[in-house]
Amino acid sequence: MLDFTLDFMCKTEKDIELIFQNSLFCHFDYNEIIPVENPLEIENHLQTIEKELSEKPFQFLNSVHSRIELLLIAVNRAKIASGAEVWKPDALFLQFLEFVRNNFEKNLSLSEISTHLHTTELKLNEQAKLHAGKTAQNVIYGLVASEAKRLLLYGDSTVKEVAFQLGFIDPFYFSNFFKKQTNLSPKKFKEKFAF
Repeated sequence: MLDFTLDFMCKTEKDIELIFQNSLFCHFDYNEIIPVENPLEIENHLQTIEKELSEKPFQFLNSVHSRIELLLIAVNRAKIASGAEVWKPDALFLQFLEFVRNNFEKNLSLSEISTHLHTTELKLNEQAKLHAGKTAQNVIYGLVASEAKRLLLYGDSTVKEVAFQLGFIDPFYFSNFFKKQTNLSPKKFKEKFAF
């Protein structure tokens, strides 16, 4: 079993497209078994990932990230080759995710986001429930928390700077928000997980 987090995978704009547009992880609450024609290819990817994680050579995280990407592509191709239906989220939901991710610093309300997307809060909540199994506001909270983790782990920004980058006027409020989402303060999170 390979378990990885959205904040690990989504370090660039292209990463989130792989996750949300490749049909494997579009429906947050749906699991499926995908038969692969060449399991050795998958096994080789997994063994290499395991070796990278245990030996931790130079830039091992970049290597693991790339290998997971190749693994996802291989599995998705297997799904298509088996004739399975490729399910993708509605365009509106992807636009919602993209808009939130591109506007963290504005700290927009759900009402403002729905206006920008020429839709309603009700429609966004319906899409979020369908694709994520949660409210649109909770999807936003999850995206903000993931971006905060990414900035804390992969950037040189202080906690205060991360707060401002994510549209929080008060760093103390950001710390409370982050702790509520992750059960750790931003400082403790950085100390525990930073490489």
